[in-house]
Amino acid sequence: MMTRYAFLGLAVAALLAGPVKAADDLKNQVTAMIQAARQMDYQGVLVHGMPVGVESMRFYHAGEDDGSYRERLVMLTGPARELVRNGEDVRRYHPEKGRVVVAPRRTGTGIFRLDAAELERVRAHYRLEQGPSGRIAGRESRAIEFRAGDSDRFTYRIWRDKATNLPLQTEVLDAEGRAQETFMFATVETGVPPQRSDLELGAPPEIRMVRRRRLEGEDRHEVLSSLELPAGFQLKARFQDADGDRGHQYFFSDGLATLSVFVNRTEGPPDSAGHKGKILQRGALHASSLSRGGYRITLLGELPGVAMRRIASSLEDAGGDSE
Repeated sequence: MMTRYAFLGLAVAALLAGPVKAADDLKNQVTAMIQAARQMDYQGVLVHGMPVGVESMRFYHAGEDDGSYRERLVMLTGPARELVRNGEDVRRYHPEKGRVVVAPRRTGTGIFRLDAAELERVRAHYRLEQGPSGRIAGRESRAIEFRAGDSDRFTYRIWRDKATNLPLQTEVLDAEGRAQETFMFATVETGVPPQRSDLELGAPPEIRMVRRRRLEGEDRHEVLSSLELPAGFQLKARFQDADGDRGHQYFFSDGLATLSVFVNRTEGPPDSAGHKGKILQRGALHASSLSRGGYRITLLGELPGVAMRRIASSLEDAGGDSE
């Protein structure tokens, strides 16, 4: 006969196994979403919503068995811009500027930026939770929440198609649960490969090409020596514009949230319009700018305002003139 202590031991083990199994199941769901976003063939209309307005775009994606992919995004509202992304680089067509900017790829696909190799690092700063169920683009879906572990980042709610695992919607939520930004499929068609022409940039052949090259190593520009970032943020890439020292970009990420730091040489004395501490916001994006050592430093991050203020202050306190 089973003793009372043996029974209690089995009961405790069962209770402890429940959360472990749930966590493993959520991890498997996220991994399935990453694979679906990369490997499936799909296309549709994406809608990007923010408190300041809504924009829409046509999206094409072709996946390959080896995990590579090619995708194209065509803006349907605002400037007639386009973007083509593959496993190696990103090409952005700016017809109003008469140029195509070519740069190395930085994150995952356009619909789900998380890479499988980043998942464990993300889990150190976000808690995975099962979210609500609903319908997105006419498909039965279930959300997974990457709940922020501190005030330095937003919470992300990703809606997964139950039938295909394809991510259909991303919501960026503040600490009170208010949506700062939503990126979703209004319509989507899966399993049909896009035509070759659907994946080609619609720029004229004589268009001016501006190439941004990736710099090796993790060296920072001297004006960024005092830069302090939230825990978990790592330098993922450094880029340099075609005109050399006049333009550098540093791309940081914690696996979900991103921060770009642009360093550009300036001429003449720094502006002093009395805007110290000013943070500009557009949806989930916050921006700040300051002058230091003959350079303009611009911060652009998908981070809460309090985090951006702290990052900017780390540069201002070292001698920057904020704007």
